[in-house]
Amino acid sequence: MGFRSIRVYNYRNLRNAEIDVDAPEVFLVGENGQGKSNFLEALYVLCYGSSFRTRSDALLPRHGAGECAVSARLVEDADHDQSVARTVSWRDGKKQIIVDGNEISDRKDMIRSVPCIVFCHDDIQFVRGAPDMQRYFFDQTLSLDDPVFIDTLRTYRKILRLRNSALKEYRSDLLPVYNQQLAETGIEIQRRRREAVAAFSQTFCELYRGISGSRDDMLIEYRPSWKKDPPLDRAIAILEERQENDVSLGTTTSGPHRDRFRFSMNGSDYIETASTGQLRLTSLVLRVAQARFFSDRAGRRPVLLLDDVMLELDPLRRARFLAVLPAYDQAFFTFLPDEQFNSYRKDATLVYRVTEGVIDGESR
Repeated sequence: MGFRSIRVYNYRNLRNAEIDVDAPEVFLVGENGQGKSNFLEALYVLCYGSSFRTRSDALLPRHGAGECAVSARLVEDADHDQSVARTVSWRDGKKQIIVDGNEISDRKDMIRSVPCIVFCHDDIQFVRGAPDMQRYFFDQTLSLDDPVFIDTLRTYRKILRLRNSALKEYRSDLLPVYNQQLAETGIEIQRRRREAVAAFSQTFCELYRGISGSRDDMLIEYRPSWKKDPPLDRAIAILEERQENDVSLGTTTSGPHRDRFRFSMNGSDYIETASTGQLRLTSLVLRVAQARFFSDRAGRRPVLLLDDVMLELDPLRRARFLAVLPAYDQAFFTFLPDEQFNSYRKDATLVYRVTEGVIDGESR
């Protein structure tokens, strides 16, 4: 499923308009700060109901506007010319999601219909950032085609909040129940993460070699907080053994929310020696591997959003990167005006110039 047209209203700095995007590839060309990333963000919001750039919906309406909306027509069946309407709007601090006239109350229901992978500069935090960023990346990867995993994560986080509250309030009488529930959901999360990393790491290593031209072995190692896949009684015992320390700190110090991931090259910690350029290349490879992982498991093609990510790659690595992108329903690229974007253009590519929030000047 891909986008046919996009309408924006009071969204960020974008001029109110309807934009035709009915093409396999869409290029957005403009200087920094003109609205290219805002347009990609609007597409992402239409896929998942939230932004990849901020957790605050209050930042999405244009400055001074009390409401905003983005809507789209999406191709559901190109052979029979069938499309779906989707709108995400904000008014008076409330978000509303409408799909073909029906209101969606849970964003989880949006995930499978328009799978979307975004490539952006902040992805480097998945490599060199805090452990919670790596956890977020792999949980996102698992969630792309599995709403059940989303439910498991939500359950775990709810129990964790309750256990932490009990710890802070010295409610030791509640802890046995929370220990049992946390262990049950935590074991399932660790099992899923371990299986995903085992499959993901092999694809990631092959892609890294292909794009970088390196012969080194790059691996991702999963380091769970509860070692050696403990049975339920052992996971509960770990929580009980740490309970006194948890009470003193007012927080749960073991479990999947403390899991770590390690990037290694030839057995050594990659992050300690890698340059910024190498780290950024690694983050690109992560996203390609994520898209491949989704396609292989779901048997479907995603929509790709690529926000100035090729800017720091030399011509050879750009070509290699584009060559390993998975099959997609549609891809949106942003470029600066002085980039050689025409060399990547195909016969059906749609090109827009973006200036001060205005998206126009299309050509084919």
